[in-house]
Amino acid sequence: ILGNLSYSAYKLWNIANYEKRNYGELGFIKYRNWYEQKKRLKTNFWFKNLPSQTAQEVLNVLEQSWKSFFKLKETGGIESPKPPRFKYQGIGFKYLNNGFVKMDDGVIRLSIPKQLKLYLKEKYSIDDNYLYLKIKRFSDINNIKQIEFIPLKNGKYQVICIYEIPDTKSLENNGNYLSIDIGIKNLLTCYDNKGSTFIISGNRYLNTCYYYNKQIAHYQSISDAQQHSKGIKYPKKSKKVLALYKKGNNCIDDIIHKSTRYIVDYCRDNKINTVVIGDITNIREGNSLGKRNNQTFHALPFKKIYDRLKYKLKIYGITLVKQKESYSSQCSPGSTLVSIEYAKKNNRKHRGLYRDGTIIYNADCVGAYNISRLYKQKTKMDISNPSKCLSNPIKVSV
Repeated sequence: ILGNLSYSAYKLWNIANYEKRNYGELGFIKYRNWYEQKKRLKTNFWFKNLPSQTAQEVLNVLEQSWKSFFKLKETGGIESPKPPRFKYQGIGFKYLNNGFVKMDDGVIRLSIPKQLKLYLKEKYSIDDNYLYLKIKRFSDINNIKQIEFIPLKNGKYQVICIYEIPDTKSLENNGNYLSIDIGIKNLLTCYDNKGSTFIISGNRYLNTCYYYNKQIAHYQSISDAQQHSKGIKYPKKSKKVLALYKKGNNCIDDIIHKSTRYIVDYCRDNKINTVVIGDITNIREGNSLGKRNNQTFHALPFKKIYDRLKYKLKIYGITLVKQKESYSSQCSPGSTLVSIEYAKKNNRKHRGLYRDGTIIYNADCVGAYNISRLYKQKTKMDISNPSKCLSNPIKVSV
């Protein structure tokens, strides 16, 4: 049943996409938008083979893809962007909340279109009127708004439930802050304005990148050689390499999830209502750290760290603030301000070490502390004396 729904979704996608690509040749005066297509295609065989809202959602996802294409062409965000492609196998599809009924004991009843029921009965002797899905992880399935089915290999499907949680009111500013400096070897260096610091180690991230980059390079070289021997001019990535990319990305996702969860738990335990994080947007542009460091530096998904941290903090009403970190790594903790006037590059004697006279600090802790000072220069917040906590941070591994 799911296979037929997935197949119908891909067929409907291709029909609608063909219309958008060739509207002039088909006799249409202008480009066919989502509203026009859902009205006109509602009698189409493949449209009727899906629940009505599911079919409309397939057309809506296609419409959003075309809007993205037009935007890229207008802004030049990508050189020579290509329009949405045709599909060549079953695709994911969604049941919106009008397409399923929530029953007792965590069971959801999914509707099957009348046309598909007739086909299934004639072709496979399947006479089911509904699909039933048991949801185990929700205490209240009434919060579920959408259910998405994504086809995987060997006839398996990934099921994603999109559910609603009530908005949490932002907590009032209580004077407790945590500032964060993002790095690579030290993934997240955190300074608590009550006078403590800790570092979430980046060793696991570096080891993961090194291992998967090495594996990918090895298997890709084998695949390239095999394809070249067959006369293929432009070799494609092999299934083994694609699987390694996916597994490596999943490992990095896991690291980010656990790191951000640690920070959220720390904030809750220490009643911290505001988190200030260094904004390193565009830091990679024109910044070369050498061949090996560039590979790990450019692979780290900084935006994903921001996004994961933001939504996890928001659940508990904790505010996340981005702060530009200009000169935060060059100014001494004891300087009057964090600015170009007080910046001294020579104070960073070695990797991870900042020396100010006879006092030695951890360089990343100085960065995290100065990010909070930059925020103070805008908001007048209080910061404790950093003389001890910036030298002896606690190292945390996730």
